[in-house]
Amino acid sequence: MCGITGTFNFGDVGLLRAMTQSIAHRGPDGEYLYGDGPVHLGNRRLAILDPEHGAQPMFNESGSVAVIYNGEIYNYPELRQHLLSSGHTLKTRCDTELLPHLYEEEGIDFVQRLNGIFAFALWDRDLNKLFLVRDPLGVKPLVFAQVGDRLAFGSEAKAVLASRLVAAELDEVSLHLTMNLRYIPGERTLFRGIRRLPPGTILEVDRAGLRSREYGTIDWSPRTRSLGDWIEAIRAHVEQAVHRQLLSDVPLGVSLSGGIDSSGLVAMIRKRYSGPLKTFTLGFNEPWDENEDARFVAERFGTEHHEIVLHEPAMGYLKEAIYFTEEPKVNCLQLFLLHRFVSEHVKVALSGLGGDELFGGYDFYTYLGRLRWLREVLPRGFSRRVLGPALDRLARMTARLDRPSLDLYVRGLEWVGCLHDGARHYLLLRNAWDFNPVLLQRVYTRDFLDRLEVRCRDGFDGFFPAERAVESEALRAEFRTKLVNDLLHNEDTMSMAHSVESRVPLLDLELVRFAAHIPDELRFRGGLKWLLKRAFKGIVPDETLAKKKWGFTVDPVEQYKKDLRAMAAELLTPDRLRRTGIFNPRFVTSLLSSRPHPRLRWHYFMLWQMIGVELWHELFLEHDPAGVDGTGP
Repeated sequence: MCGITGTFNFGDVGLLRAMTQSIAHRGPDGEYLYGDGPVHLGNRRLAILDPEHGAQPMFNESGSVAVIYNGEIYNYPELRQHLLSSGHTLKTRCDTELLPHLYEEEGIDFVQRLNGIFAFALWDRDLNKLFLVRDPLGVKPLVFAQVGDRLAFGSEAKAVLASRLVAAELDEVSLHLTMNLRYIPGERTLFRGIRRLPPGTILEVDRAGLRSREYGTIDWSPRTRSLGDWIEAIRAHVEQAVHRQLLSDVPLGVSLSGGIDSSGLVAMIRKRYSGPLKTFTLGFNEPWDENEDARFVAERFGTEHHEIVLHEPAMGYLKEAIYFTEEPKVNCLQLFLLHRFVSEHVKVALSGLGGDELFGGYDFYTYLGRLRWLREVLPRGFSRRVLGPALDRLARMTARLDRPSLDLYVRGLEWVGCLHDGARHYLLLRNAWDFNPVLLQRVYTRDFLDRLEVRCRDGFDGFFPAERAVESEALRAEFRTKLVNDLLHNEDTMSMAHSVESRVPLLDLELVRFAAHIPDELRFRGGLKWLLKRAFKGIVPDETLAKKKWGFTVDPVEQYKKDLRAMAAELLTPDRLRRTGIFNPRFVTSLLSSRPHPRLRWHYFMLWQMIGVELWHELFLEHDPAGVDGTGP
């Protein structure tokens, strides 16, 4: 696991060193720089496999193909044996070394053979061509900027900024999207001119320009099996995925919440391995902490359990976390603090991320299902022409009262009114609020609103064809948007901030491709993650399977009582907001003067996001991000 960066058609070793040093936290075990004609490639290494022999780039026998790489190839043993049988000479046990040799045999389409998490750059000297590739699920990041015939890329935006190809400027469209969704969907980043390479994409770069193509799409077509066959196959695929991802030459552990997913990982490990196993749990001294549940699972499976409860205010770490995540994210703190703790013990940690996305584990699937009968009996035309507009008018009238305590009802009215509008129905459950022009006027300044030319639904309508069930399409939308650009983005940046490699076995490519074929009427039949619970029955304790889902999160209501309110009062002053020119000071003042209440949870998240924007502004716009040295803010 590493950090990679590079340039095409400009740069030198000195510039490359500045770029790699900006992401030094991703790879404390070595720095490697390489130049060949128009290409410069840099790497920071976190040594996991064959720690003594992992210098990058790695080459084919002739040296005509060079690769820098970030990730892990889980079918490495089979691919290595294939190459050796084909007569290739391999000098290390590093999975990186497979790539130039596989390219020699099959061209860049060899990537379709990889089961892993990865982002890499491959330079073909004979063709004068650079390839940038990202894994099919988007577990590992890769961003880039293009100006004319020049290109800069890296694992993080900091590396691209350090190239000086683009300046650090705010992308206002991305700001609006993240204020609604709490993440940025699609290819945009918060930096104008810096884009994400989409998952499962090959970007081909040469002097003729850039060309991209997809190679790793997921087939969601349903297949027919008996219920018993599905359950048995899910169990077998999860077990295989877990054991594939235990490959490591350094200490490894499991992030254990005490919920179904992470407990399932521990249980599957124990099916084949009885040796020492470290598990880790973090609590925030809040009513929702799951330390006791995690302790129960650790005792049941005999792990070496480590737990910690954070007593100091979590918000004090927000600025440092934003430096690494490069976005004002409300759900980065828990992972930032967990991996800080994990890094004291291991270099690799398995995470239960992915179970909710594959098997329907979020409450909003329940909400969508509860109104299915109403969607079926209520005529579509009546809903769109009469009921929806009437409830929208009532919602706008209520929002004009400018009383934060009523905004929950405003959103409820809008939600009921869009029963037959799948994209809007889903997005309202995912916190989007820009459907209401009154809320837009309350949150933003007039100048910012005049410049705003995008709405959240613009990138989501394609996921919700009218003829399909909204729950089914919501799951696919989650998989292509929130999973990639929110949850996996956090998992990567917050673990690598502390030089920890996080692996996600429930998103193993073979498991995902299998589970995508589960018919949705079966996937959603018995409640949240019903099929996964059935597969884990007899393996994971019944008490764990029956526990209520909470999720590993920091509660905004509790944080408001602790230090969120004070932080907002300090950073979101009317004078400061007027200078920034984005947020309406009256919205903040109105909220801070309201009596604290759980009904204002959405508003507290809004304050959190606004604080994050101000901290991001300090970190990246008020200081020179090209001069960062990887040590943090």
